[in-house]
Amino acid sequence: MTTLIDSSGFSANEVYEIQQTDQVEGAAVGASFNGIGLSNQPHQQLANRTAYLKGRQDTNIANIGILQAFDALFAGSAGGTGFLQVPITDPSRGQIRATIQWGFYAFAGLSPSDVANQAFTVSLPITFPIANELAAAFYASNNTTGLGALAGAALTLEAVTPLMKSAVTFYSDWNGTGAIRLASGTKTGLTGFFWFALGF
Repeated sequence: MTTLIDSSGFSANEVYEIQQTDQVEGAAVGASFNGIGLSNQPHQQLANRTAYLKGRQDTNIANIGILQAFDALFAGSAGGTGFLQVPITDPSRGQIRATIQWGFYAFAGLSPSDVANQAFTVSLPITFPIANELAAAFYASNNTTGLGALAGAALTLEAVTPLMKSAVTFYSDWNGTGAIRLASGTKTGLTGFFWFALGF
């Protein structure tokens, strides 16, 4: 059985409409429309369109797969403790996922001696697969006027290096004395510290 050979292509308003006066004409040497004959011409044009549309659909399906794979590289967990991963192309490492993680360490129930000049280790929501590049923390307070005027002494948190992939240790430089105090009951003061870590 002889079949029409698809040739991918699309042109608007191109499908031939057989006229009442047209005679039936099949494929033959010297037949019209390059030898396929007048009666086969609309079929050929529709077959060409079908091949064209299938090619476009195959391309779209492949592109959708690529987009779905790229979308799967984005991940995150929102909340008081969470993380966000974004795919990037690094000049030396290729495709990696930049990751930022964050959380809050509460001082509730602790005494000044539990906080002053102490180390606090926080577990990260997820383990960095390659490296933890940066970590920082800052104190939180329920004092609406702020702590700046009360400081008088160092009030910082330092990340202990080298930074670990699954946890970060912060060291409190607060000496536990002076006007700054821990929040307790109706007393305002330090409530804990916010922290974040950045890596990939």
